[in-house]
Amino acid sequence: MGKRFLGVGLLLVIIGGICFNSTSQPAIAPGESSSIPILMYHKVSPDPRAGGLGLRVPPRNFEIQMKLLSNLGYQSVNLDDVVAYLRDGRPLPDKPVVITFDDGYRDNFYWARPILQKYGFRATIFLVSDQIGKTNAWDESRGFPRNSLLREEEIRTMLGEGFQFGSHSKTHLRLTGLEESKAREQITGSRGALETTLGIPVNYFCYPYGKYNKAVVNIVRESGYTAALTTAQGQVRKGDNIFALKRIRITGKYNKGDFLRLLNDTGEKL
Repeated sequence: MGKRFLGVGLLLVIIGGICFNSTSQPAIAPGESSSIPILMYHKVSPDPRAGGLGLRVPPRNFEIQMKLLSNLGYQSVNLDDVVAYLRDGRPLPDKPVVITFDDGYRDNFYWARPILQKYGFRATIFLVSDQIGKTNAWDESRGFPRNSLLREEEIRTMLGEGFQFGSHSKTHLRLTGLEESKAREQITGSRGALETTLGIPVNYFCYPYGKYNKAVVNIVRESGYTAALTTAQGQVRKGDNIFALKRIRITGKYNKGDFLRLLNDTGEKL
């Protein structure tokens, strides 16, 4: 009889432990202070001629990072999910992460895309609308290496695979240094051009060089965008301004330890 009670007791302890563990990490719900990391990438390429490690992450490093995210239980969400959480309190997965790429380099298609798909992740890519299928003229003019940008057919392929696209202006100018009419042309014009070319709503804007001010934010809002992203270091929390969302910049200089520290920190700079 004693052995029977002992067995029943052990079973109840096991069941209780399972129930406790299944509810100890609930999805992010309204009112919680959990933060959301939005990772900022540019190039994923093995070729040093594509540029330095400030903007270029070698594919081997990128795969290590994506594998780490997967092993840690992160699930990629898009900006629609983040805005729904921030605005309406719609729950997110336990460990959400947003993966973004600025400028729309072709290596995003050939190097980053297969790795993302391998680990079941999706990403948002911000395009410079006048430069689709061309090169990074804004960097070339300053003596930096030429890099090819995504072509329309590659963008369409990625759209069909669940990737999201946003605007990074028409020609990648510093918007805070422009007259209002020219800034509006860059912001509004890029949205219209992308929507016409791709046949999709373009709801998200990314400030070129991370430069913005109150006037630029007002134009972005008036142009019909839902939210905008900055280069300010940090994670997104409930109550943040959705037209000034922070991100975590990832460079090719970071090792696994650096990546983990940034992933778990709200504002650390390495």
